[in-house]
Amino acid sequence: MKKLVFIYISIMIAILSGCNDRKITDQLETISKIANDNPDSALTLLGKYNHEKSDWSKDDRMRYELVRLKAENKSGVKFTSDSIVKKVVCYYKDNGNANEKMLSYYLLGRTYSDMEEAPEALQAYYDAISKADTTSSTCDYNTLIAVYGQMSRIFHKQNLPHDEIWALKHYIEYIRKTESLKEYIMEKEQLIRPYYLLNEKDSVLKIINDTYSSLKQLGENQEAADAIVVSISIYLERGNLTKAKEAIDIFENESGLFDKDGKIAKGREHYYCTKGFYELATNRLDSAECNFRKAIKFGYLSEGYKGLLSIYRERHNIDSVVCFSLLYEIAQDSLHNRMQTDVVHQMSALYNYSRSQKEAKQEREKAQDRLYLLSFSTFIAIVLLIIIIVVVWLYLKNQKEKKARIAELEETLYSAKSQRNTIQAELRILKEKDYESIIAIKEKQEIELTKRIELLEAENINKKNTIDIRRIDNLEDFLNSAIAQLFVNKATNKSEKIKPTESEWNLLISQFSKDIPITYKSFGQGKSLSQLEQRICILLMLDIPEKNISLMTDSYASTVSNAKARANEKLCGKKDAYSLKNNLINGLKRS
Repeated sequence: MKKLVFIYISIMIAILSGCNDRKITDQLETISKIANDNPDSALTLLGKYNHEKSDWSKDDRMRYELVRLKAENKSGVKFTSDSIVKKVVCYYKDNGNANEKMLSYYLLGRTYSDMEEAPEALQAYYDAISKADTTSSTCDYNTLIAVYGQMSRIFHKQNLPHDEIWALKHYIEYIRKTESLKEYIMEKEQLIRPYYLLNEKDSVLKIINDTYSSLKQLGENQEAADAIVVSISIYLERGNLTKAKEAIDIFENESGLFDKDGKIAKGREHYYCTKGFYELATNRLDSAECNFRKAIKFGYLSEGYKGLLSIYRERHNIDSVVCFSLLYEIAQDSLHNRMQTDVVHQMSALYNYSRSQKEAKQEREKAQDRLYLLSFSTFIAIVLLIIIIVVVWLYLKNQKEKKARIAELEETLYSAKSQRNTIQAELRILKEKDYESIIAIKEKQEIELTKRIELLEAENINKKNTIDIRRIDNLEDFLNSAIAQLFVNKATNKSEKIKPTESEWNLLISQFSKDIPITYKSFGQGKSLSQLEQRICILLMLDIPEKNISLMTDSYASTVSNAKARANEKLCGKKDAYSLKNNLINGLKRS
């Protein structure tokens, strides 16, 4: 057999090596098909490319890893790390066909199962199912069957019979599509487990009887007899010893699991417990004891000791009852502890998974909030930019129209002046020749043109002034502004904190420069005012008393008085402090 495998591998290596003109993708596809039935051979073939893959495209490198993981899984390799398979899943999430996506998630689930992370494995299997395209004629049902099969095992371990039934029904349905009728009938037996956990014994018996009848019709007598064994315990529970005996006879005589000495095949020794309880129910105590002791020998302590305890109670052997009571109690405690440990591990895994899922959800929500805020800020910025562009465009358009109008007026003015000069020259000639009537007409024309010129000049000057118009001081606008009123309230309202903040000072200065630009400009001309002098001048124009000015500027009264005198001298040439306020107000440039 080993020789045949070696020859097979050698032939495949030769074939693949000879295909120099074929893409590596096709070669990996061939190896993937080999892995379905001969995973060890596939791994040997993949080893040939281990040192070459670094030169391949990303698609081929990921395909190589996918095929390698598939072959290792089928070979029974136990996965201990999820780093490679996560990269494969990440790649095929956006690349490859439906079968490759499904296979990558299935392998991720197998990895988590090997790492005993059941919740993560289940999530990966659910993702694998979502990637499957069952409407396609090329759907990989074998992988889909494996996914549902693995899910049913996890649900069984976690004592979730309803979920196990759901997974098994899908598993059996896809078995029906791909496997033989015998395989389909035998796989239906797996539904016995969850229905037994749900204590739906009638459903269990129906499955057993249907399986037995169907296999008998196919002539599969041994498999049919093997399927009937579970029904024995149910019949014993119900006290139906006749049915139990019939099932026992069929199982022992037709299953082919017993040797000539009556020993059952290895791995099926639990049957000694079942047979022992039947012998106990029919009062064959010696035979029952023999079967229970065999069961204990093969590790079925709890049921074995329970059976012996029942036998010695029947025999009224008090010492043995006490002895096996203790042994049964110990076996039960051991079984209970093992079950509790499994439950704790499962709950711990579920808790950790739930916590990580919750944290991931919170992070996604935070990221989503940040994205919304960024999108909103970007939208506002774009709107403001559009508004600014439109305003600037309208302003430039208006200025351009005004300049065009001025140019037109200047051209008309030039033409009028030229006509007047011509008429004046003609008048001089006419006066010399004494053409009084003509002169009168021309003089009238000259007067009219002169008036027109004056009007055009006035309009031209007016248009120019609208472009280069100088801003004027408007004390009323400043006094009515919100920031000015805030400072007045601070000075007069005791509930307000009288000393302004720097940001409030900055807002006041900005408003002042906007509403009273000429006076503000004078603060920086010649000997420019200091910050304190500027602030005092503005507060004076707000009609704030000097004692409050001291508090608002955090200065002594003498400091304020000296600053007023310096500002008065710089702005108005006056060396006293008391006339500063009147000088400022009288110096405003008004419209």
